[in-house]
Amino acid sequence: MSVEQEKHYLEVLGDELSLALGHAVWAFARIEWLTYEYMRKLSSDSLDMLMGDQLFRARIKLIRQLVQRLEGCESEKQAALACIDRAEKLADQRNTIVHNPWQIWIDFERGDFVTEIKKYTNHQKTFDLSAIRTFTESAQQTASDLQDALGVLTTRSY
Repeated sequence: MSVEQEKHYLEVLGDELSLALGHAVWAFARIEWLTYEYMRKLSSDSLDMLMGDQLFRARIKLIRQLVQRLEGCESEKQAALACIDRAEKLADQRNTIVHNPWQIWIDFERGDFVTEIKKYTNHQKTFDLSAIRTFTESAQQTASDLQDALGVLTTRSY
């Protein structure tokens, strides 16, 4: 690649930030999908269709109630409820990540570019590239754990 064809540092940085943001959204999308799947599996009603247009908080609240009403297998229920709590906490972070843009500026004291997502209504709430990657890993692990925990509950006969 010639000097003329090389990407400018800000273009490379933009690509890296965009990819990290895409991974974060992709990871949480699996949790979103699981809420629909397990509303269907944990209920004899078509709750996945009835609740399709509801916000994530409403769907996760319903999943929690469906798990709580199951009889028996208390330790499995507690494991599922813990995963639901983790997913709910991640949703707040996800909202900040997806509804606020990357900000890039030069920190003249450090002599370096700073990149972060800052919540517009709470400037103390920020995510840098490392925090986005940590969020992505947490969302991936939570999705896997949630699927396992809810899967156990749907394979048991009550």
